[in-house]
Amino acid sequence: MDFYIGWSHSDAVFCNYFPDCPVLISAIPDNRGGVKKYRNKPKKLILDCGSVFYVKQKSRPPLKDVFDIQQSILEDCDSTAIIQMVHFDEPLLDKNSLSERYMAIERTLFNAYEYLNLFSRYNIPGFVKPMGVIQGYDQASIEFSAYELIKMGYKNFGIGSLLYKHQIEQVEMIRRASDIVGSANLHVFGVTGLPQINAMVDIGVKSFDSTRPTMAAAFFQVFYSRPFRTFFLSESRAKPTSPRLENPLYCDCPVCKVNSKQILIPSPREYMKLRSVHNYYHLLRTFKDILENKQRRKKHVVPNVLRARN
Repeated sequence: MDFYIGWSHSDAVFCNYFPDCPVLISAIPDNRGGVKKYRNKPKKLILDCGSVFYVKQKSRPPLKDVFDIQQSILEDCDSTAIIQMVHFDEPLLDKNSLSERYMAIERTLFNAYEYLNLFSRYNIPGFVKPMGVIQGYDQASIEFSAYELIKMGYKNFGIGSLLYKHQIEQVEMIRRASDIVGSANLHVFGVTGLPQINAMVDIGVKSFDSTRPTMAAAFFQVFYSRPFRTFFLSESRAKPTSPRLENPLYCDCPVCKVNSKQILIPSPREYMKLRSVHNYYHLLRTFKDILENKQRRKKHVVPNVLRARN
């Protein structure tokens, strides 16, 4: 199971600190040429369509325009990388009526079909795989979307539009999608609360992505792990009751090894980037601990079962 860090052109280049870091890059104009900044090219990459960005614009770009941006980013990547490209989807985040939701799902499925045609027409390299986006507002629509993508021929899937749902509903929808397409074939977009990460590890999804380390850094927050904690910088305008940090705690991240006080400097942006690298280290560490605990539990279960039989 992989944790992909969401990356944009103005963010820290996480692969320069963590060479094996999986990355998700959205196909928006400002991200063209962004991979050229990487000393260590991503070994695992998801080229997202950027739909969350585009839905905020006055009009949607043609599918081919998004595809062209993805191709331009792809040109800067290594042919040894594991790469998935995501078709343009219509998020349900701002759809309130049933008819709006249904139309959004239909548009997403139409784009998925057209995307496979583009893949075929432009002879995308074999090491790049298309990812179909499962959109749904309940169990039935999740099932409909997933089965339609399977019929089209998709082998890799992502589930989106979970951001504003309650964590219990998020997990239920992830579980239903994984039951249909197989948990080992499912990526989860933008869900990174610790309860959800625990659930996704139990379900066994293929991967998930997050921009949480960068977003937290931008809002003057720092993470620490074992146990996972969030602190605000002492100069933050957060509520007085929020836990604050005036001096850095012990940390082995690449930033703190050089100068741990840098993560507590609010601005300029270069310090925010360093803070995001620090935050990524601790969220990744927490995720790995959850994975290891699950594997440890599995090892204990098998001997206990055998002992019970004897």
